[in-house]
Amino acid sequence: MKFNIESRPNPLRQLDNFKQLKTVLKSIKADQDGKFLNALLMHCESLHNVIAKDFHIADHEHIDIQCEVFFNFPLSSIAWIRKGSHHCLRQFDKSGVEATFKERKELSRYLQSLEHIPSLIVPIKLELTQKIGDAKSKFVYEVVG
Repeated sequence: MKFNIESRPNPLRQLDNFKQLKTVLKSIKADQDGKFLNALLMHCESLHNVIAKDFHIADHEHIDIQCEVFFNFPLSSIAWIRKGSHHCLRQFDKSGVEATFKERKELSRYLQSLEHIPSLIVPIKLELTQKIGDAKSKFVYEVVG
């Protein structure tokens, strides 16, 4: 006797990663030399590693996960998995204009165009949305104070 069993990722799997999401809520100290640019670029890579943990390429057919961390100035770190996976830094503003940054040079150019950058770049909000199979969820964590 043989059964054809379809394997799909467990919708509750992301709950295991909440503890690891704390690592992307650490502050980044800005400096005049621009060393913090690497820390910002590594932030979105770390975010991607957390949400992609334990998922395989075959799982991408059944999942749609996005996590975005907003900072205390117009920049966010975003990672997503849906038919592939990606991560980048993203400029956000009220007019709806958006730009993405994956390289130090383009990020540096954007940050130099700002009036000022806070000396301590602090994550103020984390949004995790996911669809795994038929299960959908959204988790929003805001830092108050």
